[in-house]
Amino acid sequence: MDNKLQLQDWLELCETYEAAHGVIGAKKQCELPFDSNQWDGLGEYYCKVTNKEYRSGHGQFFTPKEIVHYLLRSTQYSPDQSVADISCGSGRFLLGVLEKMIQKSKDIKHIQKFVYGFDIDPILVRITVANIRGFLARNGYKISIKDQFHIQQADMLKKVGGLLESEIRFDCILGNPPYLKASPKLNLGHPNLYASFVEVGTRYLKPGGALGYIIPKSFVSGAYFHRIRDILINQVSTEELVTLIERNKAFMDVLQEQILLTLRNVPPTKDCITVGTAVTNGKFKIKKFDVSRDIVFWNSNIICVPETEIDAVLIKKCFKNGFKKIADSGLRVSTGPIVAFRRKEYLSNEVGKDFRPVYWPHQVSRFSFDPKKEYKSRPKTMKDCAKTSSEKLSQDTVVFKRISAKEQKNRIEAAMIKKQKDGFFLENHLNYIVRENESAPPLDIIELLLNSSLWDRLFRLINGNTQVSAGEIRFFPIPHEFEHLRKVENSNSQDPEIKIHEAYGLTKRESDYILQC
Repeated sequence: MDNKLQLQDWLELCETYEAAHGVIGAKKQCELPFDSNQWDGLGEYYCKVTNKEYRSGHGQFFTPKEIVHYLLRSTQYSPDQSVADISCGSGRFLLGVLEKMIQKSKDIKHIQKFVYGFDIDPILVRITVANIRGFLARNGYKISIKDQFHIQQADMLKKVGGLLESEIRFDCILGNPPYLKASPKLNLGHPNLYASFVEVGTRYLKPGGALGYIIPKSFVSGAYFHRIRDILINQVSTEELVTLIERNKAFMDVLQEQILLTLRNVPPTKDCITVGTAVTNGKFKIKKFDVSRDIVFWNSNIICVPETEIDAVLIKKCFKNGFKKIADSGLRVSTGPIVAFRRKEYLSNEVGKDFRPVYWPHQVSRFSFDPKKEYKSRPKTMKDCAKTSSEKLSQDTVVFKRISAKEQKNRIEAAMIKKQKDGFFLENHLNYIVRENESAPPLDIIELLLNSSLWDRLFRLINGNTQVSAGEIRFFPIPHEFEHLRKVENSNSQDPEIKIHEAYGLTKRESDYILQC
């Protein structure tokens, strides 16, 4: 284990923590290296002494107290209900549950009967037990080191379909499931553990039960997240999708945006879903509003999550207003086929009749393509032969980068590459668009739209990761009238932007909002 403390060290720390709070029979084993009065001081210390790479490699990201309390409210949790965290970590959600239970004077037997926690990590299981005992003891409960709670070391993904599933269901499930890539065969067919925990969580819910999770936003359009989208659209009532807009301020070292998800295990009959934004910087603040269900679930392949009421209008006007999509407009959107490590033997810096240029993301920026720009040791050419000729392009092409970050002013950076007699190759971190017939929209119009403030905003509403996928762009709408949308000499001018907004029927208020985003 990549951890400064071993299991025995944690056993001693946990018992010392319990002793410090008056748990009967607990003995001081060592000096506590943290303030025992902290909310989850054990968990904070775990984060401090455990290697960051170890925690990331195990999908361990502990939840701020404000988010714990919010999800308790959004699920309408009641102390009379059974509740579980099936990836409990240090037990923060269960501490929030106990806070509510002691307000209702629930006795120890009630707590032992209705509160459940599970985690695969034995250290975190022990920390959770210590947190529960310590919390109850310092709040006046007569708690002994012998008092047991339903906190178990278990891989809840493997228990689906087994004994536990047939014996118990919960009124409420809360948590921050691990964010970690895994083999689909070991992960119920999902590309990431958090998606599996959403599916498993719904299976452990009683009919009418509620689930409150904080999860990455990548499920909204990622090609491999179709199963979780099907659950949210067709199998349960999705109540809330609130965007945590700070990204790595709530969770250190997390590059994903997060969503506060609340769902209920009933058929999806509600007409509205609550959306909005939340921040945790200093003090938890949330702005929410209801939006029509068909705005959020406008397409089975993509979920739109509006952050403001104007966003909801933009989704309706652009994605749901009868515009032809790129994929239906005679345009082909694809990903650059050259994966460097798979074509290493053909990549080169040689120039000659058997070699063609290979272009990389560093040569592309907004409205600009620089074929002479070099970057470290990236090869400049590729051998043109029978093995590679099918991957070659020779027509006018609009290219755009596949990797971008929320903090960038423009998530989509696109540029035109004019046709070359002998062709060229595109590396895999570039996407590209070509015309497949003469009736397709001109590529200079497509370049303008890709770089526009409107498409940038629309993209942010349907994307939750660092990837700009070809699949997402295929759904983007082409305005009915586009011939007047020609790029002016100064591409930074707002004139073409305003023309684009007019082509989609935006009002001045909506246009101003886009330009200020």
